[in-house]
Amino acid sequence: MKMTLIIAALINLAVAVVHTFIGEASIVAPLMTSDAPDLVKATLHSAWHMISVVLYLSSLTLFYLSRKEVRDPTVKLLSGYIGIQYVALAMVFAVTSVIYGQFFPQIVMLLPIGVLSLWAAHMARKS
Repeated sequence: MKMTLIIAALINLAVAVVHTFIGEASIVAPLMTSDAPDLVKATLHSAWHMISVVLYLSSLTLFYLSRKEVRDPTVKLLSGYIGIQYVALAMVFAVTSVIYGQFFPQIVMLLPIGVLSLWAAHMARKS
């Protein structure tokens, strides 16, 4: 279970770094130079980095949980919550992919974090 959480945390941290730096440069920066109103651009920029915060905090939480005893109730509670959250986030991109007819690679990055976190919660529940 501990290794499952560490792997999920490492994937999550990689996603956070990619999101923060590569995503900022390739997605947010071009949108910030658009003719959209300043309020729209500021909202987009803020929302983008709200997700950055969620990604980094989730990474830290998964690393923290990997250090806890398997019977600690926070392991199954928090890893289960993060798992549900990440599966739901991946599903947003799955639906968006269908609607727009374009594959969004976020599914491939978010779904493994969710599945690994749910697996860790399941293993913690069994112990």
